[in-house]
Amino acid sequence: MASEYHVMLFPWLAFGHMLPFLKLAKKLAEKGLRVTFVSTPRNIQRLLPISPNSLGNINLVKLPLPIVEGLPEDCEATTDLQPDKIEFLKKACDGLREPLEQLLLEDLPNLILFDFIQCWVPQVAAKLGIRSAFFSAYTASTLAFIRPPSKLRPTGQRKKPEDLAVPPKWFPLTSLVSQGPHQAAKMYKNLKFPDASGMSSGQRWEKTIMGSDFVAVRSCPEFEPEYLALLKEIYKKPVLPVGLLTPSFEKNTDAVNSTWCTDSRWLDRQTRKSVLFVGFGTEYKMPIGQIHELARGLELSGSPFLWIIRKPKGTNSSQLLPRVSRPNSGQGTGLIWLGSTGEDTFSPSYWRVPLPLWVELNH
Repeated sequence: MASEYHVMLFPWLAFGHMLPFLKLAKKLAEKGLRVTFVSTPRNIQRLLPISPNSLGNINLVKLPLPIVEGLPEDCEATTDLQPDKIEFLKKACDGLREPLEQLLLEDLPNLILFDFIQCWVPQVAAKLGIRSAFFSAYTASTLAFIRPPSKLRPTGQRKKPEDLAVPPKWFPLTSLVSQGPHQAAKMYKNLKFPDASGMSSGQRWEKTIMGSDFVAVRSCPEFEPEYLALLKEIYKKPVLPVGLLTPSFEKNTDAVNSTWCTDSRWLDRQTRKSVLFVGFGTEYKMPIGQIHELARGLELSGSPFLWIIRKPKGTNSSQLLPRVSRPNSGQGTGLIWLGSTGEDTFSPSYWRVPLPLWVELNH
């Protein structure tokens, strides 16, 4: 029997955020809590194939995304957009404030877990007497690096991009956490300067941390104890590690015939700690030239590999790599899981891709 305690989850419109939120939603539902997961219609449809058998106890609510000039039609997640268009998605997401408030009034939760882009949630929640918490898909070390709120910040503000290329002064002396020069310039711009939404990412972080009742982090003490402790000191409020929320496989009556069953047998035959995993996250769409260069590097390494590729838009599978085949012996150099940016094949591209390819790179 479900608990009367009601938790609502409202992630940012990026799959690297929605998936951890969904995993946490399932964990909370397993504990008997009443759970509501909020996103846009197209994103909900793309999330459903990932966990079709375990979402029955979660109320999935669709909030249509407002039309915003500059945001292409049917683009409801960062993966649908080029990087320079994401600011318009933020602006559209800000337009969900009133629909979310109406949803809260209709089915009042005890707690809402939200993402930092929706920095206005604490204000809406406080107005209705609801507790709010920022749930971070990022690690505690990342949160501590980005920047603490200005009212709580120790000495040592970043005044130029180069300041992000070294560990901040509030970090432990032994820390090596920093940004590369090219990353630092981009992060500085995002944190410092408002975009089309009218706010910078830094301003959103500020409002989010200052407004939250507590912060939940996808991490654990075993992984980064010193940064969790630092984050509590910086934020001056409770910081709750909820675990790493790693993906799990659901029981499937057709598993014996599934491609993953075949692929896992290939992995089982490899020497322990010998397989190289290659992946660049949920957002990066590697150009075809870089894919070929990486393929050559894997060939030269001689190591067995598991490579997850997000197929570039407009590219067919035969163009990805030279001499692609599926040997009957199952003894290929490596295994590729291929996912595209299309609606039907995007969601499973993380760990259960419908179109696997065995690759012989030796030629």
